Amino acid sequence: MVSLRDSIETKYMEEEEDNQEDFGFIVFVSCSPEVKHGMLPHIITLNNYNIEKFGDFNDLSNRIKHISELDLTDNLLSDWGDVAEILASFKNLVFLNLSNNLLNQPLDNNNNQIKEKLDNNPLHLKKLVLNGNNVDWSAVLALIGRMPMLEEVHLSANNLTDPDSENMLKHSNLRQIYLSCNPIQDFSSVSLSLISSCSRLELLSLAECPVSQLPATEALPKLPPGLHSLNISTTKIKDWAEVDKLRKFPALEDLRISHCPFLDELSAHEKRTMLIARLPNVQVLNGGDKIGPVEREDAERAFIRHFLDTPEDERPLRFEELVAVHGLLDPLVNVDLTPEKSVRVSLYYKDECREEVINVRQSVKQFKQRLQTFFGLAPANMRLWYYDQELSKLVGPEEMKWGTKEVYTYNVTNGDYFVVDEKSQQQLRILTGSPRSQGMVFGSPSPRATSCSVSPANGSGTRLRRKSSESSAHAPPSPVGLQPCHRKSSSGRTSPATHGCGGRKTSSVKTPSSVARNLFGSVKNPTAEHYGEFFHSKVFPDPKTD
Repeated sequence: MVSLRDSIETKYMEEEEDNQEDFGFIVFVSCSPEVKHGMLPHIITLNNYNIEKFGDFNDLSNRIKHISELDLTDNLLSDWGDVAEILASFKNLVFLNLSNNLLNQPLDNNNNQIKEKLDNNPLHLKKLVLNGNNVDWSAVLALIGRMPMLEEVHLSANNLTDPDSENMLKHSNLRQIYLSCNPIQDFSSVSLSLISSCSRLELLSLAECPVSQLPATEALPKLPPGLHSLNISTTKIKDWAEVDKLRKFPALEDLRISHCPFLDELSAHEKRTMLIARLPNVQVLNGGDKIGPVEREDAERAFIRHFLDTPEDERPLRFEELVAVHGLLDPLVNVDLTPEKSVRVSLYYKDECREEVINVRQSVKQFKQRLQTFFGLAPANMRLWYYDQELSKLVGPEEMKWGTKEVYTYNVTNGDYFVVDEKSQQQLRILTGSPRSQGMVFGSPSPRATSCSVSPANGSGTRLRRKSSESSAHAPPSPVGLQPCHRKSSSGRTSPATHGCGGRKTSSVKTPSSVARNLFGSVKNPTAEHYGEFFHSKVFPDPKTD
């Protein structure tokens, strides 16, 4: 049988010998007086060492007297006599963890040998953990009664049933009791037999116990006056009437209540809102942050609105209390701020105009790919401008440059316009860096273009020479409003007409009043670029023609 003595020697003493043999040249410096005198550490952890008995510690009594914490989880201890030996030998022990051992035998005053060991040795234990041992109430009370300094006891998963009047617990220093995962059904029996005589109790956990009812209202004053933390999560509490009893707990501030049947139909936000509104005494809910005054007021107002349509005889008492504070509120208007998915817009490209329904949840890159199917212009050669019906009259259009940006972020609405333009030769030359691109013409001419233009009607591409004045005179007039989409202009883009053919410069020409405006509404020099001028004149008429 493996003993506690053997396990300590295996884990701690043999390691010390090995270190002395293998690393004798290394000097370990420690300020701990225990380590300097060759004593064991303050904390001993021996989890899953198959320990079955205590062993002989006569020659180690001086090396273990200072140990304060002992963790023996997942071992095979089954005799309460071994537990008594541990408590008597480790004289300064304040924490003992015996979780998941085999301590399922009864322990009462008939065990004279154990009683003598426990009574003749003062116990300084402050925290005792017996989870998962199938201990009964007699063993629990026999141990706790002999530990006057005990502050915290863990009894989860021990198959403990409802305590009765014979199992009265009286302790003046106990502050925390954990009874989770036990078949305890009656909270009243716990409050009357177990905790009513624990005057300093602060925390009680009944999580995952089949408790369906809380103590009656007249029994609540018998609860410990300092009980401020309660865990009743995953219980069988099934209606709000039981929750309302929590308001009467003398000092309840920290509450954990979740995964109960009456909460199943509510969302996470509704659960928190309803609980905060009903329990004004609770300051911390389900381990969250402290409930602030703004959150509490919002919850109380939401509570009032939740029960506005409920018949008066079915409303909770808390409703009238909150109406007296906040008044009878009107229901909130349900405003849907989700952006529209599809809008109808106009699309312009050269002389073409289309009315299409577009998806505004797509990116600019995807939108340009869709425009390519309409106009046959590759997205790489495309400049796209967005015209808001009202805003663009003040600040001009907005170029859609960012491919990953969603279309709806431009606040597109029904009736807005998009203008598709080709990139100029100079822009493509900058982008591609290819000399060949200088001979290719995309969209509006660059500032170096001459007054020579190619007639759209001439399939052979014969150049026609025009004078600068002639070009200005035949520029399309600015209409008063946007023309219907089925009407097409007879002329193409406005020709800049700033230089003569053959490299000869013409005389300077003053800017006429009919010069087209640029995209942003200002009159440009005829020698400057004018992307989209023709379409801009449709959207923004010349004020002189009004």
